[in-house]
Amino acid sequence: MTLRANVSDERCRQLDELFSTIAKQNNWSGNILILEEGKPFYQNSIGMANLETAERLSPHSVFELASVSKAFTAMGIMILQEQGKLDYGDKVDSVFPDFPYTDITVEDLLLHTSGLPDYMELFSQYWDKSQIATNQDILEQLIKHRPNVLFLPNEKYEYSNTGYALLASIVEHVADTPFADFLQQHIFQPLDMQHTKVYNRRYSPESIQHYAYGYLYSSQSEAFVLPDESSEQDFVIYLDGIQGDGAVSSTLDDLRKWDRALYTEKLVKKAALERAFSPVQLADNSLSHYGYGWRLREDQVTGKVVHHGGSWPGYRSWLRRYIQKDKTIIYLTNVDQEREWTEKVVEAVENILFEQPYVMP
Repeated sequence: MTLRANVSDERCRQLDELFSTIAKQNNWSGNILILEEGKPFYQNSIGMANLETAERLSPHSVFELASVSKAFTAMGIMILQEQGKLDYGDKVDSVFPDFPYTDITVEDLLLHTSGLPDYMELFSQYWDKSQIATNQDILEQLIKHRPNVLFLPNEKYEYSNTGYALLASIVEHVADTPFADFLQQHIFQPLDMQHTKVYNRRYSPESIQHYAYGYLYSSQSEAFVLPDESSEQDFVIYLDGIQGDGAVSSTLDDLRKWDRALYTEKLVKKAALERAFSPVQLADNSLSHYGYGWRLREDQVTGKVVHHGGSWPGYRSWLRRYIQKDKTIIYLTNVDQEREWTEKVVEAVENILFEQPYVMP
């Protein structure tokens, strides 16, 4: 299904050509929505939501967002900060007294400047893979094994899923509410995001209408399979109870509502959003190009961009917000593709949107 705001717009023709080409040549399968001043300018759904039932993707399909979820986790922290229940400068070991690392602040977790080791490596090494881990298990594994930090807090930037899982635990602890319920009550319900939720499919399965299953190509069976069937991706099962660094599922239209809300004070005040979208100076005087749950970029053509990608076996997602130009790209796919290739696709979409020369990936 393709939606066009203006049939005569050359950019729509180029986008159609881009997506039909990559669908044919690269088995691309997904949903795309492009907004200009909040209005859908281009929308397309290509491929299957469920190979078993032969349900096709539609604009209502629900996708796992992977790391695009981090912006919701950060917003949970920002809401608690505005409520006066925590401060960005609070130390993590003041929230969790047994936490084995000192001087790491909530803001270090938000900005990926904590230096914490990667929990996925920790679990790969020590975890009983017959059990599904939760956020509490991350805390317990860090306390038990005390792996070395990568660097001192605020010394430099290194992307950290551990940090965002801990932020979800902090939200839960400070609000005294399960993380999924907190986001539901304070973000998804107020914004009428009816098809968005924190969803751990294997840990607490439920029936979700129009759910888009994520697939990988298996060279063994020469077919697309669920990552659950691939021994190399067994972490999709044993890490399925983890929230905060990923685990939000959503639709195109709900993400449109989220995008619009970030131009308003519906959730937090303007000053809080400005802070979330601003780079921070690190100890070595370099600027971190990451805010609170968003990557940051600025150039002459696009103006200021706050964006994030997400990647988990079977899924690739991007949300790019050109906040000075009021344009947005919402890109959700459910067939695993190389990350570099996905970035080239999103780059081509951006160049078409801004009427710049583009290259077919």
